[in-house]
Amino acid sequence: MSLRTRLVLSLAAVMAIALVVAAVLILSLTRAALVARMDQELLGIAGATTRIERLAQLAETDADAGRRVAVLRLDRRGNVLQAIPSGFADAPDPLPAMPVHPAGYPGSELGSIIQVPSVDGSMEYRVIAERGPRDVAIIAVAAPMTTIDAAQRALVQTMLLVGAVAMGVLLLVSWFLVRRGLLPLERMTRTAEEIAGGDLSHRAGVPHDGSEVGRLGSAFDSMLDQIEGSFAQQQAALAAVEQSEARLRRFVADASHELRTPLTAVRGYADLFQAGGLADPDQLATAMDRIGTESRRMAALVEDLLLLARLDQGRPMRRDPVDLSRIASEAVADLRAVDPGRPVVGVIEPGVWVTGDDDRLRQVVGNLTANIPVHAGSGTPVEILLRTEGGGAELRVVDHGPGIAPADAARVFDRFYRADVGRSRERGGTGLGLSIVTAIVDAHGGRVGHQPTPGGGATFIVQLPLTGARPPAPAPLSGRPGLTQELTADSQPAPGKD
Repeated sequence: MSLRTRLVLSLAAVMAIALVVAAVLILSLTRAALVARMDQELLGIAGATTRIERLAQLAETDADAGRRVAVLRLDRRGNVLQAIPSGFADAPDPLPAMPVHPAGYPGSELGSIIQVPSVDGSMEYRVIAERGPRDVAIIAVAAPMTTIDAAQRALVQTMLLVGAVAMGVLLLVSWFLVRRGLLPLERMTRTAEEIAGGDLSHRAGVPHDGSEVGRLGSAFDSMLDQIEGSFAQQQAALAAVEQSEARLRRFVADASHELRTPLTAVRGYADLFQAGGLADPDQLATAMDRIGTESRRMAALVEDLLLLARLDQGRPMRRDPVDLSRIASEAVADLRAVDPGRPVVGVIEPGVWVTGDDDRLRQVVGNLTANIPVHAGSGTPVEILLRTEGGGAELRVVDHGPGIAPADAARVFDRFYRADVGRSRERGGTGLGLSIVTAIVDAHGGRVGHQPTPGGGATFIVQLPLTGARPPAPAPLSGRPGLTQELTADSQPAPGKD
């Protein structure tokens, strides 16, 4: 049985008990009032001496007196000598069954009202007896209670009808009110079922109206908000752990793969030497040169891995004032010296100072510029831009080469990732350069990203805080003037001016 049905039935039971109790009280009080009124009339009749004398002299032809009350002449023992019944003359009421007293009618009962049944038991009478005048021993006046019984039956019928209507109205109203009052509980039930099905965003939406159900609904939704937030945090933490474990596995696998090639080469030349296959001095020199090359490559790879491991562990770096303008200017000069045939333009704002590790920041700029000869193509122009913006320093290394394919754009900062043949190990790269850039910039509280160069190419953006505050995300180039517009004639450096 549902809660709604139990509440409605409980209200109906309480209402029924209340109606029965009220009916019993009303019927009892009404009957008592009618009986008291009848007794008052009997006392009035008995108290009128002239009336008693007249009643004592009445004959059977006095039909008028027999209509409302019955009049009886009794001897001293209470036997009926003569009687005039109540009711109509053609259908008189049965006479009351008067008690007989062989020792004589007791004087204590004279003037008192008693209730006796009729001789056939079909009705009740209220009777008062008084001493009669002269030769009459006792005169009894009896009032039938049929009018009281009829009024009581009519009252019972009325109360039954009214009670039935009241019970019906109560059931309908209580059903509506209980259903409306329990509707928030039904909404919370459906919400719980939705959440059990996996929809944590579902809410009951019960308004906080100050009622118990309203407070419960508000607390229920607040609890769901906390559960959803905790679940989201837990899922995010699990996802982060899974991603970290996946990166770790991929990192170990890539590191093993990268180290396996030079180790295999060194071991091969060592085995060849032990087998006597390098007897020729030229072959031995070539083998030693290859062993040295692979060893240096292994050493560089191990150094890069150690640097990334230290950065991942959050080891503190030097926090010294660093002239970023000087580092950028030297990078322009180094790039011109390494690749004289490539147009290199530097637009560098002087006096840009940041706080950090000078060597590591040089490594950031060096790794970004070292990728240009590898993948930008020969002869393509390069710009190195440095300026202050939004309370931070912004360094841009812009090339006009083939750019980064959309499929590779999301992974260019991953460790050991090479997007094309130009970044293969035959060209000397380890796939860790941009990963090191990201780790160093993050350790300095900055950001690094990339975006396509207008007209083709790739632009790498490094933002570092001037005052320790984390700078905002770099604005896309699509919303700014093109580099060809930034590098106007008056902003292009003269020879030797970086």
